[in-house]
Amino acid sequence: MHAEPRLERVDLPGRATDVRIGEGLYGTIWAALRARFPAAARCGLAIDERVAGLWPLPPAPADIDVLDITLPAGEAAKTREVLASVQDRWLDLRRDEPVVVVGGGAALDVGGFAAATVRRGLPWIAVATSVVAMADAAVGGKTAVNHARGKNLLGTFHPPVLVLSDVATLATLEARESVAGLAEVYKCGRLADAVLLATLREGPPADPAAWIDAVQRAVAVKARLVEADERDGGVRRLLNYGHTVGHALERVLGNERLRHGEAVAIGMDVAAAIALGRGLLTGEQRAEQRADLERLGLTCDLPAEASGEALHAALGLDKKRVAGTNHVMVLPVGAAGARVVDDVTDDELRAVL
Repeated sequence: MHAEPRLERVDLPGRATDVRIGEGLYGTIWAALRARFPAAARCGLAIDERVAGLWPLPPAPADIDVLDITLPAGEAAKTREVLASVQDRWLDLRRDEPVVVVGGGAALDVGGFAAATVRRGLPWIAVATSVVAMADAAVGGKTAVNHARGKNLLGTFHPPVLVLSDVATLATLEARESVAGLAEVYKCGRLADAVLLATLREGPPADPAAWIDAVQRAVAVKARLVEADERDGGVRRLLNYGHTVGHALERVLGNERLRHGEAVAIGMDVAAAIALGRGLLTGEQRAEQRADLERLGLTCDLPAEASGEALHAALGLDKKRVAGTNHVMVLPVGAAGARVVDDVTDDELRAVL
C-alpha cells in the first residue's frame, strides 16, 4: 500500500505549478499529460539515460507522437551542445504542445531551458527522480546550462506546469546522490520549517512516507519564497544559502569530486563561520549545524585540494555579485533562520577559506 501523496502549488501571476509528491506517480506520466493537455497529438520528451535504463517509461498513448531524446546522465547534460540537440529535436512542436522532462536536477535544468527557448516557450512537465530535483530543481522555474566560466550562467525562468515526484525512484538512486540531496532539504528546514529541521536531526528519512513528508515540506518552503519573489531579487535569495561557496567549489574541483549537495553543505558551514565572526550566531550554534549535516551523512570540511586562492577567484565570478561590490551571501542567524547580506569582504572570505 502506497503512502498518502501530498500536493503543493506554486502560484505566480498568470500561471502556476502543481506539484505532486508520492509513490507510483512515475506510471501516471501519460495520464497526467493527457489530463493537462487533452488535445495534444504530439509532445516532446527528454530523459536522463541512467533513469531510462532503471525506469523505462510506460508506453505512450497510440494517438500521441513523441519527439524523444535521451540526455547524458547527470551534470554532463548541462552543456550548450546538449541544449542545442534538445532544441533541434523539439522544433517541430507548436507552442501549445507540451514537453516532458524526466530525471534529476541536471536533466530538468537543460530540458526546462530548451522548453523555455523553443517557439519562445513550450509548456513542460517535470518528472523528478532525485532528491535534489524533487526538493529544489523542479520547483521555482530556474532553468540553465553551465559555462566554462561558471555554473548555471546561461539560463532563464520558465516554471513547469506540473511536477511529478515519485519517491519510489529514490530506491535506485546512488546512496551518495541521496545523501547529497538532503543538503537542499536541510537548507529549507533551516530557513523556515522548524518541524522539518527537527525531523532531519533524527537522521535521513527512513521510508517512503518520511521521504514524501520531507520533500513536501521543503517544496512548501521554496514555493512560498518563489511566490513572494519569482525573479530572485529579494527574499528568494535566501534559497542560495550555502550556494555561493558551493558553486565556487564545484567550479574549482569539478562535479565528480563533489556533488552539488556536498558542495552546498560545505558552503553552509563557511557561511556559518562568517556569521560567527559577525556575532550572528554562537560557536555552539555553528557546531550544531555541523552535527546536523554530519548526521545526514554530509561533511562540512573544505577538501584539502581546494586552495583558498582558487576558491576566492571563483567567487569573483558569482552571477549574483554586482561589479565593484563585496560578496552577496546568505548567512545563518541564531538557531534557525538566515539573512541576505551584500557586504561580505574579501578579508572575511580569505579568513575562513
